[in-house]
Amino acid sequence: MRLADARLLDGSLVDIDLAGEAIARVSPAGSTPSAGERIALDGAPVVPGLWDAHTHMAQWALFRARPSVLEAPTAAAAALAAREAAVAHPGPGPLVLVGMRDGLWPDAPTAALLDAATGDVPTLVVSSDVHSSWPNTAMARLLGREPADALFREEEAFDVLTLVDRMLETAAVDRLVVDALAAAAARGVVGVVDLDFDDAVGAWLRGTRRTPARVRAGVYPAGLDLLAERGLRGGDALAGRAQVGPFKVITDGSLGTRTAWTAEPYGHDHASHGVVNVGGEELDRLLVRAGELGLDAAIHAIGDAAVTAAIDALERTGRGGRIEHAQLVAAADVPRMARAGIVASVQPEHALDDRELTGALWADRSHDAYRLRSFLDAGVALSLGSDAPVTPLDPWLAIATAVTRTRGDERPWQPEEAIGLEEAVAASAPTSIRAGQPADLVVLDAAPPTAAEVADGPNAAAARLRAMPVRATLIAGEAVFGTLG
Repeated sequence: MRLADARLLDGSLVDIDLAGEAIARVSPAGSTPSAGERIALDGAPVVPGLWDAHTHMAQWALFRARPSVLEAPTAAAAALAAREAAVAHPGPGPLVLVGMRDGLWPDAPTAALLDAATGDVPTLVVSSDVHSSWPNTAMARLLGREPADALFREEEAFDVLTLVDRMLETAAVDRLVVDALAAAAARGVVGVVDLDFDDAVGAWLRGTRRTPARVRAGVYPAGLDLLAERGLRGGDALAGRAQVGPFKVITDGSLGTRTAWTAEPYGHDHASHGVVNVGGEELDRLLVRAGELGLDAAIHAIGDAAVTAAIDALERTGRGGRIEHAQLVAAADVPRMARAGIVASVQPEHALDDRELTGALWADRSHDAYRLRSFLDAGVALSLGSDAPVTPLDPWLAIATAVTRTRGDERPWQPEEAIGLEEAVAASAPTSIRAGQPADLVVLDAAPPTAAEVADGPNAAAARLRAMPVRATLIAGEAVFGTLG
């Protein structure tokens, strides 16, 4: 099959010949004879199949079905939303709401406030970054926790959410995951790295998630021995197009919960430096064990101290890998990442979601936050994602923010860290359009803005990129969304 007169991002018109699941040839339009079916694209833009390099698929799938408090300006407003959700909740299971951003609330999320709103309905309000959650007393009792006027944070928050989600029917969750990936295909997504907390390898191994998408399922520390017991190693095939992905370890917290591990204390009278979840000899031991199983490392490190410690550990153990988030990175650590071949796995939308928190808590070091241009200029490989459900699983949102550093009518934030469109797409696509590569392609229905248009009107360019229409998405040469004709 030939995709004729396809326009690449560099403006060139080419013919793309597909043979089976791969690209057989890319040639200037009309320069070579076509032996098989010819589909005229008439200059429609074509980009490589897009990946989301950091997702939590079950959480994202459930997030899409759960009520949200993301727009709530206060804890009281969130409690009101919980009250309405509790009235509509069919039961008998617990009620879970998502999108809490208590770091921006002027009032405290207390058990009494949520109890008054939800009564005996076990209720949990999960933060947008999933690093904390707000239970009512009924939920605390259901989970066997002592009722307390406090949030679950970090490891306890992850454990609690896992327990709650295990109360759901597996088949129902799998259907939601398949639906979520179908929606992602409509945005040009051909693959995801699934870093779900609760045995992502097992979920993709059982074969009940029937999807054409490519998936790399991550492994957490608690799953290393289980992976070995299953006789699996990094890169091994699971069901469908899924395979064993990277080793994920969470070394610090998040900005939103004020638990990211920083070299200097937080501002606005916050004396804390955050938390260290895993570090030192324990981190080294885990990286070595993961290496024995053929797993690349994916180290969650948000604060600058956590990033430094992650680089140190990778250097000590001789491991390659990625730093997930890399939200606050000291200038001295950027060239260290380049020398060590460490990938910066960044979620650009976080920069705009967190610009207020960054100004409030990291004002004295905001120039070190959410680097992109600095990474590429130093030779650090960049991989973009969403961290869904923290932000939506839509690569065009990440691309738009990476290129324009803005959305809506906001003034571009730290525009010196913007990157070009081709660079952003390359950071969202592990393959390219050339012979021998998988036939994972996205045909667009509109031309992306040029560099000149971005410079002249970043807000308008951001809006165009965020709404980029996709005509068709191909995985291994087969259209999984849309039509080519």
